[in-house]
Amino acid sequence: MLERLSQFSVCLVLCAALGACGAPPPASEETPRSSGVATTGAPLRLPISLNALMVALVNHAADPIWLAAWRTPESDADWRNLERMALQLEVAGALLVVPGTGPMDDAWTADPAWQAWSNRLRDAGVHAVDAVRARDLARVASAGDEIVDVCEGCHIAFKPDLPTEGMFGELSPTASDFEEEAPVPE
Repeated sequence: MLERLSQFSVCLVLCAALGACGAPPPASEETPRSSGVATTGAPLRLPISLNALMVALVNHAADPIWLAAWRTPESDADWRNLERMALQLEVAGALLVVPGTGPMDDAWTADPAWQAWSNRLRDAGVHAVDAVRARDLARVASAGDEIVDVCEGCHIAFKPDLPTEGMFGELSPTASDFEEEAPVPE
């Protein structure tokens, strides 16, 4: 647990050092990413919207974890990559309580229900990390199910109409994307 707290602390320090803190954005639209240095005493703010964080980090990290139920990691490199993805989910859950540049970010992060969903995502990431480190596919699949439940529950509560708001193309793949096609008779 101490190792995870240290990793999270390093992440927060890096975010601050890269200009993650700054003045609050206007409420009407997403503000451009900041490249400036944090202002002393300014509240912590991510340099991107929470939607961008969810689409670029959470979706990207979650997919390989729940897909491991269909595509078993075959090498040490596959398992290490899966562990990195699980750690990214853990950190993403922790970061989702920090507002970013999106128009709803301040309202979402102030909402106790949002905070609870964020904490559940962080916890699901912890479960995924532990399962991957144990190389226990049943536990990895269970963590993947937990991640899906958290994401779907939060989206139903906070953004049911446009889960990704059109960012980065299609939504995550589904099991049918990995079903093998029957060979075509010759």
